[in-house]
Amino acid sequence: MFGKLALAGLTLAASLGVAIAAPAGQAVTLYEGGPILTMVGDSPRYAEALAVRNGRILAVGDRSTVEKAAGKNARRIDLAGRTLLPGFIDSHGHVTSVGQAAGFASLAPPPVGGVASVAELQAALTRFMTDRSLPQGAPVVGVGYDDSQLAEHRHPTRQDLDQVSAVRPVLIMHVSGHLASANSVMLALMGIGPETPDPAGGHIRRMADGKTPNGILEEAALARVLAYVLPRDLDGAVAATVAGQKIYMANGITTAQDGRVMPEAFPGLAEAARRGALPLDTVALISFDRDWPEAVRQQIGKPYSGRLRIGGVKLSLDGSPQGRTAWLHDPVPVPPDGKGADYRGYPAMDPALFRSRLADARANNWQVFVHVNGDEAAQTLIDGVRDMGLSGRRTIAIHAQVVRPEQLGAFRDLDIQPSFFASHTWFWGDWHREVALGPSRADFISPQASAWQAGLRPTAHNDSPVVPPDIMRLLWSSVNRRTQSGDILGPRERISVYRALQQVTLNAAWQINEDSDKGSLEPGKRADLVILDANPLAVEPMALTGIHVVATIKDGEVIFGGL
Repeated sequence: MFGKLALAGLTLAASLGVAIAAPAGQAVTLYEGGPILTMVGDSPRYAEALAVRNGRILAVGDRSTVEKAAGKNARRIDLAGRTLLPGFIDSHGHVTSVGQAAGFASLAPPPVGGVASVAELQAALTRFMTDRSLPQGAPVVGVGYDDSQLAEHRHPTRQDLDQVSAVRPVLIMHVSGHLASANSVMLALMGIGPETPDPAGGHIRRMADGKTPNGILEEAALARVLAYVLPRDLDGAVAATVAGQKIYMANGITTAQDGRVMPEAFPGLAEAARRGALPLDTVALISFDRDWPEAVRQQIGKPYSGRLRIGGVKLSLDGSPQGRTAWLHDPVPVPPDGKGADYRGYPAMDPALFRSRLADARANNWQVFVHVNGDEAAQTLIDGVRDMGLSGRRTIAIHAQVVRPEQLGAFRDLDIQPSFFASHTWFWGDWHREVALGPSRADFISPQASAWQAGLRPTAHNDSPVVPPDIMRLLWSSVNRRTQSGDILGPRERISVYRALQQVTLNAAWQINEDSDKGSLEPGKRADLVILDANPLAVEPMALTGIHVVATIKDGEVIFGGL
């Protein structure tokens, strides 16, 4: 049946009308018997067979040509109707944080977890504290709480967390990673009191007296939190990274990203690479609002070593739309507690510092990745790239959720490429429509169709651990744009399944300048593959989340699942 499908990505040998056999003594694996979706071109193209040798694709195309190239001793894998694609590429996420989060109390609401009220949050923290038998004085850390999904629609305060423990530090991280809440003991431990000023680019929320911290910290105020959530030694840091990568592998991801590495965390990531402990290629982005030693700066943009490379520098201009800290041009419909009707978020970074960092990156020819959620942040990025001479250098706008239509045109003209947090429509679509953005802006959130139409090459991501690194849910969200209430948020911004697949394969490779090596099934490229139990192009769009990863293959070796 597959002989009737369009063929693409044929071997050089096939294009010349000859067959080149694999050299004797080199093991070859040949895949056949199911759809092989090459992701070459702007329309679906299939192959009948694919051969792998020494971690690279040897041949892909019609069965007879691939068999000749593979040789008679090739190991054959029958796909049995399952679908083979390029391995998925994480265009933005925090793989080490995924592993770290697995060691903390999970406070995620449905559908990811089960915490739907402040009382349930308190109970989850208490269970964690009891089950883990934490050493005396060790903090209780929880991750993933979501005020938009709690019954009370508010952040837990210091008083709520004091009920969990009045003697032990308690710290909980918001699902966005841009806010946190601490109990009284933890606030004292971090040196945060009535006289502590708000840091630039952040806020310490206060009680009714306007002075006493209520426990909730925003953006730059989280800097004091790092010491309590990062692993305390290299072994712990390596273990966290490897744990996160195992979760990625189960989702068909073959290239991971650690999307905002702080100086305190980089030694652990570098040690994992030095030990050869990384199963996945890992692209690190170093947080460039901080200063870095010359030895690290010299590694930016260099090739992989131990499956780790520093892909570029990361700057963060604003915060979270669901947390209502994104920097918007117009006010939010429902301001957070204590904010006025004109509240529209705020910059998380001094614009002057931002421009100076852009100049540094330009002077060193480093790729720049910028966190921009709000349209005001997006405009600051546009102005900075234009004024600081970065036009044409493939700057990546991470999230780019509340961009305006005309800003997409500016992106195209300046070669600013968006990587959309497309899962937002499912997880927070209703919240955006009613509370954080309003109907008009919510309908245009993560405008993937418009980006394609503007001539951009967008990608999509889950920003894990904000949401799980579930690529099938990401595809589903990009194609359907359904909210949890069943609404379709911005139906005109839905894209085809093939476009959605491009965003997590070849486009994702292209954005990080690795498309010559990854992202499509072509001879000479890495044999980074994923096998699914169904073809995403052959199921109803609403059924995409029912597709499962059968196997993940990195450089020709099975690292998850089985064949």
